[in-house]
Amino acid sequence: MEGYEIIEKLKEIINNEEHNKYINKIIFDNQNSTTNNLIFITDNIFIANWARRNYTEKIMQILKKHNNNTKIEFKTKTQIISKSNTTKKKYIIENNQNFINPEYSFENFILGECNKFAYGVAKEVATQKAKWNPLLIYGNTGLGKTHLLNAICHEIYKKNPNANIIFITAETMFNEYRYRITKKTMDHFRERFRKCDYLIIDDVQFLANTDKFQEEFFNTFNEIIKNNGKIIMSSDKAPKLIDKLEKRLKSRFDGGMMAKIESPELETKINIIKQKCSLNGINLNLEIINLLATSIQDNIREIEGIIISLYGRTYIYNTPITIEIVKNIIKERELEKNNINFDDIIKIVAVEYNIKPNEIKTKTRGKKIISKSRKIVAYIAREELKITFPYIASELNLKDHSAVSKQIKSITQEMQKDNNLKNEIQNLISKLKKK
Repeated sequence: MEGYEIIEKLKEIINNEEHNKYINKIIFDNQNSTTNNLIFITDNIFIANWARRNYTEKIMQILKKHNNNTKIEFKTKTQIISKSNTTKKKYIIENNQNFINPEYSFENFILGECNKFAYGVAKEVATQKAKWNPLLIYGNTGLGKTHLLNAICHEIYKKNPNANIIFITAETMFNEYRYRITKKTMDHFRERFRKCDYLIIDDVQFLANTDKFQEEFFNTFNEIIKNNGKIIMSSDKAPKLIDKLEKRLKSRFDGGMMAKIESPELETKINIIKQKCSLNGINLNLEIINLLATSIQDNIREIEGIIISLYGRTYIYNTPITIEIVKNIIKERELEKNNINFDDIIKIVAVEYNIKPNEIKTKTRGKKIISKSRKIVAYIAREELKITFPYIASELNLKDHSAVSKQIKSITQEMQKDNNLKNEIQNLISKLKKK
């Protein structure tokens, strides 16, 4: 069944309002679609996301009547890649489920003092001029690390369309490792990962899942280097701050190039907002752009989320984006953050330091990481959620409010002396706010 026919069938089963707002703005991508993969093009990411959520199942129901089993995709105009440029590319992402994000290129990366060095070393590696190996790009969540990894892939394929690249998150790699262990097929795991030209790993801090996995990765690392392959990674923190990461892996990471992305300065944030608006076909005046840049913290993904929310709200209600609407959305987001509870803090800190939540709530002596975690939980609970000292004492099994005060004072003093610890806690708070 042709994609054009599917759009006509959709028109028959939806109301006129949806037809005018969505279906009329969706076209079938005949050039890039195949029998088993139908691609539909939309004006912007908002319509693409809406269509994906609301029309995929309807389309599958239409196709079932024709005994057809086809993958459905909705993309923006900027996400379309011609077949002639991709037929030879061996993208391996998240177990072959998606292509590398076409919008995450070096050309689309907004440069500022905060990321200039990381951008430079990434491009040097991508153009095969750099000799350092491995490369680790690190920094807080939402600052552009994943963007640079995607950009590296694009640049490599320009030089060598047949390059064997594995681009994967550390968590997905660990899940595949665990699956292969269960199925007793580790030879397939090693064949895949040790014989690639480039191993590109996002969120490498999750390598510290188990000692056995770290050992496997260590051997894989050495094998790739020995075969003149490249290893490129991203992390939300420097290797020395990744708890339970083996010393020999930290040593390997330290032996390459490390580039940190700092929080964006105001000018860079403004430029990023302008670019996101341009990519999604959204018009915001300078006053609104400045308000967003000064109201939102450092997380670029959060800024992009607000931009999409703005467009979605005005698109549905057919009203212009005003400064009042922007202020209301920002205020709503701030209120939503306050829905975080004490257990949320416990959980995110436990995951970060690879300990059990109940360990934080018990008086475990002799374990520095648990003591540190309890202080951090108390600090975040008080500073971010304004939770009372007696409540924190009760939840953490501390003697009284004075004990909580001592915990918070202690971690505050440590943060003043140690910028890495301060960044670590700020990163946890950012993750908590994105929950």
